[in-house]
Amino acid sequence: MNRFCLMGWGLGALAATLTSTFLGGEPGFAQSQPLPLSSETASPALPIAPPGSEASFPESYVLGPGDRIRIDIFNIPEFSGPENGVHEVLVDGTLTLPLAGTVAVQGLTLAEAQRALAASYAPLLTRPPQLTVTLLSARPVRVVVAGEVNRPGTYTINLETEASGSGGGTGAGRQWPTLTQLIQEAGGITQQANIKDIQVRRPQLQGDAVITTSLWDLIRTGDISQDIRLRDGDTIVIPKAVAISPEESVAVSSANFSPAEMPVQVVGEVASPGGVTLPANATLNQAILAAGGFENSRAQTSTVKLVRLNPDGSVDQRTIDVNLAAAANDTTNPILRPNDVVIVDRNIAAAAGDTLGLLLRPFTSLTTVLRILGF
Repeated sequence: MNRFCLMGWGLGALAATLTSTFLGGEPGFAQSQPLPLSSETASPALPIAPPGSEASFPESYVLGPGDRIRIDIFNIPEFSGPENGVHEVLVDGTLTLPLAGTVAVQGLTLAEAQRALAASYAPLLTRPPQLTVTLLSARPVRVVVAGEVNRPGTYTINLETEASGSGGGTGAGRQWPTLTQLIQEAGGITQQANIKDIQVRRPQLQGDAVITTSLWDLIRTGDISQDIRLRDGDTIVIPKAVAISPEESVAVSSANFSPAEMPVQVVGEVASPGGVTLPANATLNQAILAAGGFENSRAQTSTVKLVRLNPDGSVDQRTIDVNLAAAANDTTNPILRPNDVVIVDRNIAAAAGDTLGLLLRPFTSLTTVLRILGF
């Protein structure tokens, strides 16, 4: 097909449009209204809900390998619509189009891709093309989360979304994943997480854009704009807090981006020694009570030992003065971490009794043997 054929198509389409206008009919072209080339936005079929972040943070969706788009060129059905205008961005970030050839679109917004495609078709047509680009389905969202989460790493979230109908109208589907959803997927934050200064880094052609968001504002004031919606290629960094007050720990533990439960070991003189499962950010008193409380006749109820395995492999051990009536605090009722071990020692009477029993056990055994032999 050559340039003269395209010129013929353009003239034929123009004549058909004028004829249908004078005769009261409707021209036969794609029913979606094309955007002018100067427009800055395109109407995507995929529901893209912009998060409420700073205006400088880029929110426009950028194309990449795996995205499926639909191209509509006004009055040129041969390159348009659900039959001829649906294309997928290739691994190298390009589109292969009839006559126009290869067009690079990776990293472009829909509006930028629209202008690039219009520029590629313009030399082949007798007049500037009126062209629209619609996002039919998005590639999987692949993001990285690092720092104070229980399972840092790379996560891939598939968006099974397709435009409804052949006209490329709005399609019902999943929205972009949010920051809190990703943290939940990563096992929740650790107890050392600084949720007031979380960084989201988004790659752009001109370099990464970075925004700092606060999930503390989300849970304290209900500021939903802090729960940023993520895009493919985002990196989330959750730093370690210098110090967290017990009041903040208790408030954060009720949020849905904190782990729901944590394992703790309570051993020694309690009613039910062994492993217990507690709510996140539970306190020492909660662990003792979850194990059935002190064994009153044997337990040392004034102090317990708290053993903690640190991430670097070191072990901390401290003696805690127990106060079952105290609220969460660092001195008498500290907040526990996963896999902490609480040791409840014997009191003086129980220790003395156990020692005496150990010393008398050989004589008891001898007496039993003599009784069996009939002496």
